[in-house]
Amino acid sequence: MGSEERLQHSGHREHRGGRIEVSCFDGLLGLDVSVYRFPLFAIPFLLVTFFFFVDCRAQENPAFKIDEDISRFAFSGGGRIAFATRHLFSVKKIQLQRDDIWIAKTDGKKRRILLGEKFVRGTGPFSYIVRGLRWSPDGSKIAAELGTSEMINDDGDTREGVMTLLLDDEGREIAIPGADSVIAGATNAAWMADGVSVVYLTEQAQANAQATAAPAAGANRSPSKPPGSPPASKLFTMNRLKPFAEGASALFPGRLYSVVSWNVKQDGCAAIERDAGPGGAPRLVALEPARESSRELGTLEGYAGGLSISPSGKRVAYWIDNELLEVREVNGPSRMARVRVAVGTLAWSGDEDRVLVKRGSALRSGGLVWIALPPLAAVAAGAAPATAEIAPRSILHDLEFRQFDISPDGRFLGVVEPGKRNLLVYPVL
Repeated sequence: MGSEERLQHSGHREHRGGRIEVSCFDGLLGLDVSVYRFPLFAIPFLLVTFFFFVDCRAQENPAFKIDEDISRFAFSGGGRIAFATRHLFSVKKIQLQRDDIWIAKTDGKKRRILLGEKFVRGTGPFSYIVRGLRWSPDGSKIAAELGTSEMINDDGDTREGVMTLLLDDEGREIAIPGADSVIAGATNAAWMADGVSVVYLTEQAQANAQATAAPAAGANRSPSKPPGSPPASKLFTMNRLKPFAEGASALFPGRLYSVVSWNVKQDGCAAIERDAGPGGAPRLVALEPARESSRELGTLEGYAGGLSISPSGKRVAYWIDNELLEVREVNGPSRMARVRVAVGTLAWSGDEDRVLVKRGSALRSGGLVWIALPPLAAVAAGAAPATAEIAPRSILHDLEFRQFDISPDGRFLGVVEPGKRNLLVYPVL
């Protein structure tokens, strides 16, 4: 069987301009089911079997595939995908890595908007990897978080750092007034709904963090370490700048956060606020950076990771320990639910009635399971919601993936294969 015959037989066609494969969902399995051949009692069984196989085929066949060595990716609201690919090269016998950034469409077209080899900062050997990508709500700009490594002497010693690069979707760098197109020290950056403001976090050294947050510490906050609290974590301040108009300024001075989950369409976010130094329970807060307003949703028993605000901004989920996922209503924080599932990372379905969870460390591969969320119910102050025992539903044949995400419209699931690092995009079922 020739290569063209194999492509036709497998139900795939190859995009000649690049290495993107698009699935053909025609044929409906090629089943020829003639009702008159079967007794009537067999019809329901045949229908169940038919739809089971159709469901399996849809899950087995990606809507499209990007055959590249992908390190990070992000869906835009309009269906495009920004992704980074590893780019290794040598300069004077020194091997460097500067990732490229691309944009792909679902019709199979892709283009590179940043050639890493030509992106240079400083005078010495300089490498970076793309650690995160985030689109602006209107899909015209990108914030790319770069983990950097710069050689600082002839002995080969390096200085590690982080910066955020601002680009438009044509690859043009967006300069900040009186500064560069990169925000030094910025992590978890996001474009806000106005399209001209960028919010981001800056890590605080522990000695400085204690002094910074001291005025915000209240006498009524518990000095004891709550159950399920992780070891001392990094703390961050929140900042804002307008690349087209003004430089950086602090948001919520005196407040420190260990993690933030943005909802840029609503110009808001959920965050875990903490006091500097040991002790103090984590506090769940809802923030509106544009208005500089903050609202406390509750003091948590503990926080183990996975903070995520839903696409509508109406719900927020997080693990309070290694086995309990808690979901809370943002506008009615006394309404909560808990479900037993191992700690990991999650993404919301479009209807927000379930979450897709990759159990285990965010930096390691894991299988993906759907968790149906129990109804939220009002819980009295000081009480805990009942814990629901819900069987997880695994997908994609229990294969493990390191990265995954669901598109903003809830229609597509993207996963990066381990090893090959290809990006596969499936319809969400």
